[in-house]
Amino acid sequence: IIKNIGNSSISAICFYLIGYSFSFGEDGDDFVGWGGFATSGKMFSGSNNTETGNIVYNGATFAHFLYYFCVLNLVPTIVAGSLSERTHVVAYFVVTFFISIFVIPVVMHWAWSEKGWASYKSRYLMRTGVLDFAGSCVVHVSGGIMALVGAYLVGPRKGRFAGERRSVRMPRQNVTYAALGAFFLWAGFYALNMGTIQNFNGDGVNALGKIAVNTTLCATASAIAVAILGLYREKRIEPYSVVNGICTGLAGSSAGCATMTTEGALITGLLCGSVYFLLSWMLCSAEVDDVTDVWPIHFGGGMVGILSAAFFTTQPFYKIAVLDSGDATPCGAFYVCDGLGWRLFVANLIFFIAVSGWSLVAGLALFLPLRIMSLLRVDKLTEDAGLDFMAGAGVTLKRFN
Repeated sequence: IIKNIGNSSISAICFYLIGYSFSFGEDGDDFVGWGGFATSGKMFSGSNNTETGNIVYNGATFAHFLYYFCVLNLVPTIVAGSLSERTHVVAYFVVTFFISIFVIPVVMHWAWSEKGWASYKSRYLMRTGVLDFAGSCVVHVSGGIMALVGAYLVGPRKGRFAGERRSVRMPRQNVTYAALGAFFLWAGFYALNMGTIQNFNGDGVNALGKIAVNTTLCATASAIAVAILGLYREKRIEPYSVVNGICTGLAGSSAGCATMTTEGALITGLLCGSVYFLLSWMLCSAEVDDVTDVWPIHFGGGMVGILSAAFFTTQPFYKIAVLDSGDATPCGAFYVCDGLGWRLFVANLIFFIAVSGWSLVAGLALFLPLRIMSLLRVDKLTEDAGLDFMAGAGVTLKRFN
């Protein structure tokens, strides 16, 4: 509980003071934004003014800030999932601080600002810019890679592996709660993906229904793929794996939910589930203890999502969803549109590689010093007793009595 409250609180303050400016500051360059620190400057007192007494402000920019804070806040929670049950709370908060103040704001600037080198608005990259509509790569690939680095450096939980590449199934929480959490997440993804439109007039509102349908198809197809593969390989359907399949499909939906065909969304979901199943097996084989399968879910789903968007996007859907399509409107590699189809694929591939490299370096820069200073992992006594109990948060009324 303290970890999740701390993640949100630290992210909010960091994004308010500096992070939003690094993401969308109007005075920046193609690498990072600048200006508008702590909601100051012309960005927050622009042309669409509302006067209240002596205060003049741009309400649209404040709404923009709040939405992208919610997007940013996903990443620390993604990373935290892989480190559960053995990581010091101080490490959580240090990692959250740097992710929120610099690591993810820079990536957001690359993809979504006016000047970012990969932005569809600047068109520097392959004349199309990247198509990562709601963050399959910005949020999920980056979070998944940093989670993998953290899980590797913190080491596995006690008793997780028995040697000779043999994993031990650890005790888990209530599967009903896990499934309920997945459905809450599913509902949240409708807000995330549909909210990215940020223009509920004209063509913008027309895209909302399609975004919701594509999000649904990705999630359901991914869950079905995981169930079928589990039945084939293990002769049973594992509930936790199916729940994770839903989450993987949702992560994969974000990049192209507004621009893909429904058939493309269905295929994307099937690929997400298949990739999740493969990467989850690879983690166990490598004896990396990723407690909640963060890397298979978010990296796997995000990778499939960013690349699928570059194949299944159609020109008419792109025009409706993106609104600012520039001189030439791109489409996916499976379609013909003024030679821009393969350009969009190359742009998305370059962006995927760049974000992967950036996230890997950031993960090492964050977790290695914490490990060297012995701030990353709790001591054996605390791990055996349980982090909640040792911190006092797990002392319930029943235990006290």
